[in-house]
Amino acid sequence: MFKRNNAFVGRCRQRLEALFSLTLITGCLFNIALSPYCMCAMESCHEKVAEVLVQVNTVLPRTLAVVCLVSRAKTMLHSASGAFSEYEKRTRKYKTCFPDGAGSAFVAFVVSVYAVTALPTNAYRLYMIHRDVGDRTVTVFFVLMYAQNLCTCSSEIHYVARCYGLYRRFCRINEDVSALKSATVVANRYPTALLFQPSASHVSPPAAVTRPTADSVELLRMRHQCVRDAVGDLNDLYGVQLLLSLCVLCVMTVVDSYGEIFGVYTLAQSQVFLYAWLVHYLFRFCTIVLTTHFTMKQAYRTKSLTTDINNRHLDISTKEELYLFSNQIICHSMEFTTCDFFTLNAHFITSTIAAVTTYFIILLQ
Repeated sequence: MFKRNNAFVGRCRQRLEALFSLTLITGCLFNIALSPYCMCAMESCHEKVAEVLVQVNTVLPRTLAVVCLVSRAKTMLHSASGAFSEYEKRTRKYKTCFPDGAGSAFVAFVVSVYAVTALPTNAYRLYMIHRDVGDRTVTVFFVLMYAQNLCTCSSEIHYVARCYGLYRRFCRINEDVSALKSATVVANRYPTALLFQPSASHVSPPAAVTRPTADSVELLRMRHQCVRDAVGDLNDLYGVQLLLSLCVLCVMTVVDSYGEIFGVYTLAQSQVFLYAWLVHYLFRFCTIVLTTHFTMKQAYRTKSLTTDINNRHLDISTKEELYLFSNQIICHSMEFTTCDFFTLNAHFITSTIAAVTTYFIILLQ
């Protein structure tokens, strides 16, 4: 009976996901087709306004719709192939053996900032569109556009949560490696042989003078390898979605700034919108990039710790395990990338700022 209920719940969940995906895809196609009409209804086409303004206005909703459409299709493919469930299964197995503590506070903070910077502003603008424009098609158009943006945000939050989970695992591994380092330092300072010499009875070494063993280093190496493999899995699961999300964030920043400067919209517009949207875009961008950056810093910090331990006096088998551990970290790539187009690190933020500024100046010209 229990298995039958689980199967029924699984089928209902699959049907709901399929219905949601179908509705979302239909909304994306609707927005792609009706972008010119809805942008003109916002009075961007009045009094012989240059056609380039209309084209610029339709870039944002169409880009967002295409990004949401492709991201959802990619997510559906991974769900159908069982890639997400397989990743979650491996994650649960790892946490069962090596708990890393609760990390829900960070995820709750990210979700809260996403919601605070997006939902009130978008809700107020929908109210102004309904009041000033008075066209139901336009209202539905912007409701769908903001829903597509929320769907993209949901994918980003799932990625950030999983990436933060890897960050905590790397931190726990580094804590254990640091404990081995401290034990090595103590063991080198107070050799075990001194404990059995009567002449050294006045020496009071710490209670735990246990040297690292090859088995303990091998266990840490295997744990690190599991987390490294999870980095590659995340790249496969979210590479396309992240690439599209980061691109659409840049496009939204340029288009919204351009529209504010030149007053492309004459209805349902306020200066508050621009500042709220820019804060929202910046937070999303920095959250994605910085979470991956600090995760990688923790991953490569293990190498310096193992190298420092290996420079101490140890037995040959332990030194071999440490050398193998360090060599694996060097030889295996642990970078978060977006389909191998961009590497997500702190330098990517400055490069993106320069690129966005350049394209904005070109658009102004």
